[in-house]
Amino acid sequence: MWETKIVEIRNKVKESIKGLSYEKLNQKPSPGEWSIAQITLHLAGAETRFLTLAIDSAKSGGGRSNSEVDLSVFDNPSQKLIAPIEPSSDPQTMDDLMKALDESRSLTTHFLEKYTKEALNRRSMNHQRFGDMPIWQVLELLGKHEQRHLVQMEDVKKRIT
Repeated sequence: MWETKIVEIRNKVKESIKGLSYEKLNQKPSPGEWSIAQITLHLAGAETRFLTLAIDSAKSGGGRSNSEVDLSVFDNPSQKLIAPIEPSSDPQTMDDLMKALDESRSLTTHFLEKYTKEALNRRSMNHQRFGDMPIWQVLELLGKHEQRHLVQMEDVKKRIT
């Protein structure tokens, strides 16, 4: 299920930023908030970290896990979460952002081409926030994370225009 949802959500992210000017991409709604460019870089960086962890765990055989972790923390966009890594505040072009999204997605594509849910059944990876979780659940993590930030992007767009 999440294998197809992540594609849909990423397409929505790209559609959301398509056509924004350089200025709008890099404009922060307030000093303590992220610009659309920063949110986009955060998504690409998080995907790279999530999938690198999943691929490394799959290669090494991972630990054993029978139960999925609760990812409902991503379901409430009004609940503030602190990102472990702050995205660069350097101005970005649309081309730079699309390249970052495409490069991070190549890891997800590699993961989906190389592994199946059945092959990773009961194998786990250790995520810094959620602890031991099934490797395959990385797709749900990725999807919920991007969906949450898509809502944030739409809010930022309304506030800067």
